[in-house]
Amino acid sequence: MSIWGKIFGGTGGFVVGGPLGGLLGIFAGHAIDKLNKKKLPESVAVKQVNFTIGVIALSAKMAKADGIVSSQELDAFKKGLIINQNELKNVEIVWNYAKQSVHGFESYARQLAKLFKPNSSILENLIHLLFSIAKSDGQITIEETEFLKKVSNIFGFDNKKFNLLIDIYSNDNNDPYTVLQSNIKDTIDQINKKRIFLLKKHHPDVLISKGQPLEFVEKNNHYVKMINKAWEYVKKNHCK
Repeated sequence: MSIWGKIFGGTGGFVVGGPLGGLLGIFAGHAIDKLNKKKLPESVAVKQVNFTIGVIALSAKMAKADGIVSSQELDAFKKGLIINQNELKNVEIVWNYAKQSVHGFESYARQLAKLFKPNSSILENLIHLLFSIAKSDGQITIEETEFLKKVSNIFGFDNKKFNLLIDIYSNDNNDPYTVLQSNIKDTIDQINKKRIFLLKKHHPDVLISKGQPLEFVEKNNHYVKMINKAWEYVKKNHCK
C-alpha cells in the first residue's frame, strides 16, 4: 500500500508524536498498516509517516512564507511526489490546514531533522523541493529566503551549502558548473567524477534505504534532472 494509504486509511497500532503527530490528528488517528504485503518495523513505519506529514506541512508553510499561496506553488508540490487520485483530497486537507499560517514551521523542521543524520541526502532532497516550490511562481522572495535559511540551518546545512542552493535556484538559466558543484577550470574527468558522486548520493535506492517513501523518490527528482541537463551542456561545451 502507498504511504497515503498508511496515513489516511491505516488500521492503526502505531503512534506518531510531536508536532507532526498533532497535525496527523486531524485524521482521527489513522496510522500505519502493511506495505507491499510486509509488515514494516515500527521505527521505519513511524519515520515514513513523520516524513510524509512533515513534507506536506513544510511545503505548505513554504508557500505561505511570502504571505500569498499561489496555485503554481501547490502544483509544484504535487509534481514533486506521487499522489493517488483517491488520496489527493486528504493530502490537500493537510496542505490547506498547514498553509493557514507560516507559524510553527520550525517545530515541523526540527522533528523532521531528528529522523535523519544532519545534512543527509534525504533532507537535502527535501530542501530542493522547498526551493522548487519557492521558485515556481517567480523569483524567490526575501521572506521565502529567510524561511529556507532557517530550515536549512535546522537540517544541519552550513552557509556554503545554502549559498550554493541559492545560486542554483536564483537564476532562470542555472549555471551548469554550479549545479555540478564544479569549476570551469576543472578537467572534464574531474567534473564527471563530481557528477557521478552527486547522482549516487541522490539515487532512489539510497534514498529509500534511508527511509524516504517511494512516493517521494520517483517524482521528486528535480535536482537529478538539473544534474543531467548540466552534464549534457558541459560535455558539449567544456574546453578542457
